[in-house]
Amino acid sequence: MAVPAVHDHVAAARALAARLPQLIDESRRTAISLRSGLHGNRKVGPGSDFWQFRPYVPGDPTNQIDWRRSARSDHTFIRQTEWQASHNYWIWPVLSPSMYWSSDSSIPSKAERTLIISIALADLLIRNGETVGTFDGERTRITSAEHLEKLAHAMLATPQSIAEQGSGIHAGRKQSVLLLGDFLEFSDQAEKSTNVIRRLGQYQNDGALVQILDPAEISPPFRGRVDLFDTDDQMIYRSEKFEDIADGFKQRARKWRAAVRDAARHNDWLYDRHVTSESASPTLLALYQHLSERQNQSGSNGRGRPNLHRHNQQEMS
Repeated sequence: MAVPAVHDHVAAARALAARLPQLIDESRRTAISLRSGLHGNRKVGPGSDFWQFRPYVPGDPTNQIDWRRSARSDHTFIRQTEWQASHNYWIWPVLSPSMYWSSDSSIPSKAERTLIISIALADLLIRNGETVGTFDGERTRITSAEHLEKLAHAMLATPQSIAEQGSGIHAGRKQSVLLLGDFLEFSDQAEKSTNVIRRLGQYQNDGALVQILDPAEISPPFRGRVDLFDTDDQMIYRSEKFEDIADGFKQRARKWRAAVRDAARHNDWLYDRHVTSESASPTLLALYQHLSERQNQSGSNGRGRPNLHRHNQQEMS
């Protein structure tokens, strides 16, 4: 069998761009289905929105006493407001040529699924009062869900290679950097790609690498003669009997995934894996919850690093 190749990834990218309105709608539906079960990240701090009353304790500023509430009780109460400073999240969907491949017409391409998760995550974060940007030429950032389409278009213009185009990207300080893609370049440019990830993690920036894979890249279903093509549609290998090389194929795939996982762990970032034959919702929910954890130990916004132990068993497979 001949593994379906993307004969023109530029045309595939244009087709994906043409479908962007539908993908945005799907992303919003996915975000809405999760939003009702999520709780906002509330924290005491400067702001104008009331959060709660609590009993006064010696040492509290007297100008925070709510005398009206206290007059209705035998106790004195402090009026607390909610922290309103937003956190900056940078979402980079790395839409390399290999992202437009799918092993079966019934399975969405990795690029399509990456955009859906990226846009839905941006929607959730923005509605929680955060600022979300992407690494296009304009460094587009938005704070309102009304501008989600603008951000989605900007995501299509982000660099397609971490190793070759990531050296000029600077995320700032104490911000979050989220990369989503298949990260195929880690299979032959692991050191160069890892160095970019390390630099993005400088200045106390937390983040995540979410590897988006086709199911055939986890467990290849191929039998008999298989032709393997590169992203320029050039045949690089022909196997008359794929079963004879299946174990070597799986071993190289595990090494590739491990390189991505290790790059994330070097930064104390989250590594997660998503397979396109599965629903996007569990990955989106887990990623959002990890990013939303407040550990009150990293920066003035109280956000700590994510839980790094998700899918430990999955990572080894």
